[in-house]
Amino acid sequence: MSSSDSSPLHLPNLSIEGFRGIKRLWLPKLGRATLLTGRNGVGKTTVLEAARIWAARGTGKSIESVLLNREEIISKGNHRIDEKDGMFIKTLFWGRNPNKQDKIVIGSKGSNDAKLLELTYINSFSSRTTDDPTKMNKIAERSPPLYYATIGRKFGKPDELMTLNLWSLISESGDRDINSDVGETKFTWLNPKLSDTRIIVNFWNEFALTPTESLAVEAINVLASRKIKQIAVVSDGDGQKIIVKAEHTDAPVPLRSLGDGATRVLAVATAISCSRGGFLFIDEAEIGIHYTAQRSFWKMVLQAAYDNDVQVIATTHSFDCVKGFSEAAVENKSVDGILVRIEESDDSRKAVTFDESELEVVASHGIEVR
Repeated sequence: MSSSDSSPLHLPNLSIEGFRGIKRLWLPKLGRATLLTGRNGVGKTTVLEAARIWAARGTGKSIESVLLNREEIISKGNHRIDEKDGMFIKTLFWGRNPNKQDKIVIGSKGSNDAKLLELTYINSFSSRTTDDPTKMNKIAERSPPLYYATIGRKFGKPDELMTLNLWSLISESGDRDINSDVGETKFTWLNPKLSDTRIIVNFWNEFALTPTESLAVEAINVLASRKIKQIAVVSDGDGQKIIVKAEHTDAPVPLRSLGDGATRVLAVATAISCSRGGFLFIDEAEIGIHYTAQRSFWKMVLQAAYDNDVQVIATTHSFDCVKGFSEAAVENKSVDGILVRIEESDDSRKAVTFDESELEVVASHGIEVR
């Protein structure tokens, strides 16, 4: 890690075993900002999901978010799970058909057991085996899956094993916050699609009228053709919208009128501010950012992550994004930027890491590292 970037990272490295399509993967070094690249289907988003579940300490709510995003479970009205979803919890485990006591292990190597998360597949049993007609009717009314899935969760010491019944956590009638007070690390997740206005407004409201507002203004000027002086949230009768005031204009204009790039940059900048002391996960970071602005975008991300003590982990398919990230990391050597290419290796995965010295070669010669 760069000597100037002295704040300890939550995950200085990352080991993943038995999670979704990853049998085994070891990322020996993560930075203040880490950009993951590699071909489609190699597991870049899965790495983000593993880090997200680790940050949330394996709570049912974090597992639900991953399963919903992957459409392993489908939310329909008041029913969070369809019967056809069946043994949805098995999809978390490598091979999608775990045996009893199969484990998912996520965390940093070389730290200590207190930073390792283990999820163990314990059991499944039929939800419709009962001689009680009343209970049977209630089961039919709720339309639960044919099986309940149970996993054990352990974060740290051996005596901290907790059992999670994922049906009770994810179903609408269940207590989705059970066992959630386990010292979670704050994190924010940005999907590939552009964030809608409501999400950005929620971010904005967390630090409105504080000195942090200036970060958002500076960030949006990365892409704005005219310098932005002020940003505000206003109500328009049907909801809220974000407006900006630019130089040499008399009236403010909606943020969305400035294009997708400005919206994406503001979403990232505000998400970093709201993730202070935690993580920001960005899936497909290049979305909405023109190739000519990638360097400036990553320069903003690196500095904002350092200023807010946020660890950023992002994915990309774009060579221009890789190039812009490399150039920004070389320019700001006081903030540790790491590029990682994930490759297939037999039935496992391997990581090829590019640190500052290697990124300088990538940036200056435009070497293809995807």
